[in-house]
Amino acid sequence: MPTTPPDRLTAALSDRYRIERELGEGGMATVYLAHDVRHDRKVALKVLKPELAAAVGGDRFLREIRIAANLSHPHIVPLYDSGRIEGPSPVLYYVMPYIEGESLGGRLRRDGGLPLEEGVQILREVADALAFAHERGIVHRDIKPENVMLTGGHAVVTDFGVAKAVSESAGDGGLTTAGMAVGTPAYMAPEQVAADPATDHRADIYALGTLAYELLAGRTPFTGLTPQGFLAAQIVTTPEPVSQHRRDCPPSLETLVMRCLAKEPGDRWQTAAEIRAECDRMTRTSGDHAPVSVHAETSVGIVVLPFVNQSPDPENEFFSDGLTEELITDLARVKALRVISRTSSMQLKGTSKGIRAIGRELGVGHVLEGSVRKAGNALRITAQLIDAQTDAQLWSEKYSGTLEDVFDLQERVSRAIVAALHVTLSPEESHRLSDRPIQNVRAFELYLQARQELRRYNIDRGAHLLEQAMAIEGEVPVLRALRGHVDIVRLRIGINREEALRRAEAEARFLLQAAPDAPYGHALLAQVHYERGEHAEAVRAGSAARALDPNDAEVLFYLGISFSAAGQNRRALETSDALLAADPLSPFAPMLAGISRWFDGHAAEALPSTERARELDPDNIIIHWSLGYHYAFLGRIGEAAAEAEWMQRHAAEMPYTVQIRALVAALEGRRDEALAWLRSLDLAPLDAHNIFHLCESFAMAGDTATALTLFERAVEGGFFPHEFYAVHCPFLEPLRGTPEFERILAKAERRVQEFSA
Repeated sequence: MPTTPPDRLTAALSDRYRIERELGEGGMATVYLAHDVRHDRKVALKVLKPELAAAVGGDRFLREIRIAANLSHPHIVPLYDSGRIEGPSPVLYYVMPYIEGESLGGRLRRDGGLPLEEGVQILREVADALAFAHERGIVHRDIKPENVMLTGGHAVVTDFGVAKAVSESAGDGGLTTAGMAVGTPAYMAPEQVAADPATDHRADIYALGTLAYELLAGRTPFTGLTPQGFLAAQIVTTPEPVSQHRRDCPPSLETLVMRCLAKEPGDRWQTAAEIRAECDRMTRTSGDHAPVSVHAETSVGIVVLPFVNQSPDPENEFFSDGLTEELITDLARVKALRVISRTSSMQLKGTSKGIRAIGRELGVGHVLEGSVRKAGNALRITAQLIDAQTDAQLWSEKYSGTLEDVFDLQERVSRAIVAALHVTLSPEESHRLSDRPIQNVRAFELYLQARQELRRYNIDRGAHLLEQAMAIEGEVPVLRALRGHVDIVRLRIGINREEALRRAEAEARFLLQAAPDAPYGHALLAQVHYERGEHAEAVRAGSAARALDPNDAEVLFYLGISFSAAGQNRRALETSDALLAADPLSPFAPMLAGISRWFDGHAAEALPSTERARELDPDNIIIHWSLGYHYAFLGRIGEAAAEAEWMQRHAAEMPYTVQIRALVAALEGRRDEALAWLRSLDLAPLDAHNIFHLCESFAMAGDTATALTLFERAVEGGFFPHEFYAVHCPFLEPLRGTPEFERILAKAERRVQEFSA
């Protein structure tokens, strides 16, 4: 029976909608099929239940729901209209398209669990919708099968923003007083049940996990309970693994789902974009473009934990780290394995986390751990492979030899792991496992140390260590590639720009000839092209490097910032997702995620990502600059000043340090001080990215003429994110509206179009 009299609705809305019949009743609204008279189309007219309408404020409800009306996405049902019918008991309604098809809830009630491929497709499409909304600050709060419609072979999410509109408009205690809660008990996150005011988008991720569990198992994690029983179970009961109800569920898919259902929000996937990326990985296409079956478990996920140094000499730490890195490199060469990159692996050094927690956090089904003991020339290695789902040991072995045997021992470990995972090597993969880019153990240790120093912009220390490695090993390709990277780091901080670029490009061209099957030359060339603002060429070279080494986090980072610089926001975000999937604990993954959101106007939602990057690598200068800029972008000047002061203490002469200090000073009203710092810089050797951010500082300090000159130089030099310039960047406000700014802006727009073409 309708909860709102049809005749009242008919009379009030007759000039706009002709109500035909009631379609059903949900937790918050009664749904009617209606005909939109003005536009000659079928619509779903949804009327809030009277007790709910009485509890919320009509004006605020309509204001909040209009936010959701701005969502335009292929997997989100749009909001057409909303309004209020006045009277003794006001009626609140909203209007959406009428979807031909059935709800996912109806499909599950009829068929139970769905085929794996279809289930992953639906999960991916719902995650895609959530990622789009979350990036715009909109949380659904009532994800469940009844709010997912199946139409045309795809899933679309309905009632987006409605639950939030109801809860926000209800005010303090409004819904509680009415004896109602926003959300459905079987799908509510623990923090949502507890009415935690800090509840955020991760409640949607928990609900998505529940929906995914039901897609696979044909039932929710908890069944047969009263509403109160469901609420209690969400807080205290750990659900059974989905594989207990769906035996053909691959481990990686189970890991994805169960991580969504973690009780603590911080233990779940942190974004829906990560879930979307995992679904893409599981359903990626093969070489002939035929979809790979989820049944076949397209890859085996594994993380190699840093091997423990059991030698009495702490100086042997780099030896054990080197062994870890080589094992990661070996295993990453096997296409059937998805190996977590070294940066994430090294973040787990000395961790107290359990194996299951690590598996959930990284989305892998297997963990390799071990130890190394070196005494003089004698060497002992132990290793064990563990199932991250059950914590059961799958394989273990001990190896003894001499220091000269280390690479042979490492190869034996790699091959034993591949065998334990029941993976068959191709002849090419078997050959690659025997390949050793650096033969001398000491040279390899020095290489690792040099690379770490360069990543932190400690150029002199890194270059010195590299020279020592080359003195031992000679000019082998991997060391020459790092030598090219020394020049890239130099020019990024304004040292010998043209000379450094020339040397780095020459090194890249040599490597393409000397080691055509290795990623080194392509990766270095991508960095050279980025620094020159040649982003189409940078993307081509970076893509070639990625094809040879899909796990290279640095290549993915450069691809991401190339897309951002070229105004390709969507592709930058996709690359950010790929980096997060390949190297989830790398500081550059959340850093890229944060940077990417500056350019499309969602800096506020992305701040936790940039803060996470600093947490992962608290000594990284560029990460501190990114966070300082991010704080300034959001008007959090005190926190931006703290980051600027850190940079002053650690890298006083770096142009990025001067830029952020000057920007903070200008924002605090100390314009003369800011200009004095800025004018002390030699701008000639700086790249377009540096130049643009200095333009911002000059603009905020009041020197608009210099700011415009630098703005044009940045665009011509290859930094031209047009949408960011035109709409989102707060530091260009003093320039906007001037003829010069509009002329340069048009030039940036043309460059974006040229790149897209």
